[in-house]
Amino acid sequence: MVVGLGVRNAFAQPEEPSQGQKQQQQVEVNGDTVEYSQQSEEVVAKGNVVLKQGDTTLFCDEVHFSRKTNIAYAVGNVVLQSPRGEVSGDEITFNFATMEGRFFGARLQAYPYYGKGKVVAYRRDKSIEVDNGWVTTSDYDKPEFRVESKKIEVYPGHELVARHIQVKLGNFPVMYLPFFKHRLDDTQPKFLLTPGYDKDWGAFLLSQYRFYAGSKIKGTLHVDYRSFLGLGEGADVEYESDRFGSGLLRLYYADEGNLTSKLWDSSRAPTPKRQRYKIEWRHKWILDETTTAIWQYYQLSDQTFLKDYFERDFNVDSFPDTFFVLTKNLPHGTLSARTDLRINRFTTKVERKPEIQYTLSNTRIGNTGLYFKNISTFTNLVKKNPVPSDYRISTLRGDTNYELSYPTKIGFVEFKPYVGGEQTYYSKTIDPKKGELRNIFKGGAAMSARFFRTYDVHTNIWGLDINRLRHIITPQVLYEFTTKPSVTDTELNQFDSIDSRTRVHNINFSLENKLQTKRDGKTVELLRAITGVDYRLAEDARGKGFDHITTNVDFRPSNWLTLYFDSSYDTRAHHLDTANFDLFVNPQNNWSVGIGKRYNREVDDQITAQFYYKFNPKWRFHAFTRYDIDSNKIKEQDYILTRDLHAWEMDTRVHDSEGDGLQVLLLFRLKAFPQVGAITASQSFERQRSGSQSASGSTN
Repeated sequence: MVVGLGVRNAFAQPEEPSQGQKQQQQVEVNGDTVEYSQQSEEVVAKGNVVLKQGDTTLFCDEVHFSRKTNIAYAVGNVVLQSPRGEVSGDEITFNFATMEGRFFGARLQAYPYYGKGKVVAYRRDKSIEVDNGWVTTSDYDKPEFRVESKKIEVYPGHELVARHIQVKLGNFPVMYLPFFKHRLDDTQPKFLLTPGYDKDWGAFLLSQYRFYAGSKIKGTLHVDYRSFLGLGEGADVEYESDRFGSGLLRLYYADEGNLTSKLWDSSRAPTPKRQRYKIEWRHKWILDETTTAIWQYYQLSDQTFLKDYFERDFNVDSFPDTFFVLTKNLPHGTLSARTDLRINRFTTKVERKPEIQYTLSNTRIGNTGLYFKNISTFTNLVKKNPVPSDYRISTLRGDTNYELSYPTKIGFVEFKPYVGGEQTYYSKTIDPKKGELRNIFKGGAAMSARFFRTYDVHTNIWGLDINRLRHIITPQVLYEFTTKPSVTDTELNQFDSIDSRTRVHNINFSLENKLQTKRDGKTVELLRAITGVDYRLAEDARGKGFDHITTNVDFRPSNWLTLYFDSSYDTRAHHLDTANFDLFVNPQNNWSVGIGKRYNREVDDQITAQFYYKFNPKWRFHAFTRYDIDSNKIKEQDYILTRDLHAWEMDTRVHDSEGDGLQVLLLFRLKAFPQVGAITASQSFERQRSGSQSASGSTN
């Protein structure tokens, strides 16, 4: 007996499910025609068929579905959508109870991967198996590249595993691997090759291979060739543990030779070798909710290694420290212990062996309205000069710096007077046989007020989206007095800022202006401008009179316009010390322009400019220029032309900088992995050397 002929939808489960079926969701069947046989408990649906159970949906032209087994056999334009991805093909047998099934002549989409196979199977462990097929990140029917294998296993959201694979460009095989494994939650490729030419390196090829060793260890192996220097090898390993924290180990070694002479010159002498290396280790261990330990070890073979091989790291920190810090958060304050050691003997270094510090943050004393804060430090200090000098100085130093304040409000003025002092004990001074106790007294007060007015302004001119304007003005006066130290800095060896205290008698005047508006119910700051100046009183060690006038302006009225400006004017010498600004305009997605100014009276006077233009969906262009006004020279130029190749992007870059020469770089980048290999032109542009600079496989 057949019932439900022509009914638009039916449910595969009976109204009263059996005990074993109570936990199984009903499978809803829809189609142009739906027939249900009570005798065989089978549903047959035709035309625009949709089967749905929870977050799994099956589309097809025709389906035969058994209520007894929950198995569907579907044919014609079959598409299965689930959290695992999307599979389409000619036919499928699928079990809604176990979520298992087999597609024939199927295509797979589990972003960012696409695949095809003679058979695609949904397995009970929620994985997908592709037999005699391929995967790629291109959605073309005939992809530009693909990875082929007799068996590919995809664990959606986790990893892809394949054995005996061929990597093909078009139909041309370019690589064979016996085993390939890649995490799908990782948006970076396994392999990265970066070719190029550099004035100091010559022609180079930098390579990365990224790996995982279980779920707790991942890293990158580097094998790099530089025609002027030879081979370099390295490894970056990130690790973590449930009990002992996490860390990063970076190693790099180069058996360097000067290969700039012609290799075919039979008269050239044997190339001298020079072993150069870097050892870097960082580890962080959270012992409990209040205790944290951090280690860092950094060793270099010589003082120019970072600049020669890892210039971006060098620009951030030319000689990183080696230290250990243990921090304990207490109910009132923080206790820390630190040790600093000199590992690189070619540097000047102040060692702390150890330093113990207790910091009490601003704490209210009962109900008195008084607040007290204190920093107390005990340190064993040793300052070492670079080898071959054996000169060193040392002292035991105990320092306590404290302040007692009473914040209050007088009318509309916030007033905070304070008194305090600093006592410092030295076991040795410039005279190594003489210890000293240095005393300093300090006091002062801060006064500020806040005034504001709201203007009923509503406009969206130029896309500014102004919904009322609030102007806030905050003037502030800070008075500071510090007595002359009982032991002057000329009597002390200088280890850090604690040893260089001088007498201070100063008044700082500042004025802050803000402009705010409302967007989507939230306060947005359009403008923040602060101007300040110090007035040194007669007793100040730096002399009486006004000092530097400083200005900081941050103007961000919209997403397409930003302006930042800062300056410092020396009122005593009557000249500008520094002046910097950045202006960025991006009114449309297809173009943007930026200009910057860098002025430092003692260093340089430079202008930077950048430009971006998208010609069409396939082509875009970046340009960056840095011009030195004093020398009337272009210091740096960078031009990048990007071509969209569907699944890939190709960057053609020409970079020219004074002292480094001309670099030409051609880089192919998978669009599915945009973080890798990206070249950007910006005002903070630094020469990129991909590959070996990666901490975890990403390109610097």
